[in-house]
Amino acid sequence: MFVRSTGLGRTLLTGRIGKVVITSLVPATLEEAPNGSKEPKRMLMEMEIQHPVHWTVRAFLDPPDLRSLVKKIITNPGLMMTGLKFLFMKGPRYDVPTSHTAAPQAASTGPAAPPKAASPAAGTPPKGPPPIPSR
Repeated sequence: MFVRSTGLGRTLLTGRIGKVVITSLVPATLEEAPNGSKEPKRMLMEMEIQHPVHWTVRAFLDPPDLRSLVKKIITNPGLMMTGLKFLFMKGPRYDVPTSHTAAPQAASTGPAAPPKAASPAAGTPPKGPPPIPSR
């Protein structure tokens, strides 16, 4: 999944959905409600942002939010058909950013290794959506 936020400028985040559960946690504290108080049930969707930072983003959906989402899908036949096709499509394979796979190099006492030649894929444009246009 790709995530963009107006607060992060042109940063493109990549991630995945970690889990979706029904919970009664208090969204502000992520803890159970204190004794004597009752917290309503909500759907919690946890997303793990993997690049360029490692974050866990939690979205709490109230029943009206879920009803609104389902209503928007059901009342738009084009969106429903595209969604059904999308559901059964094979997902694309994206290259893993090199900053994720490169292990930190240990300090050595010997001479430094010569720099590696640039790979042939260095001139290719990055995969994913284009940048957000500036207004």
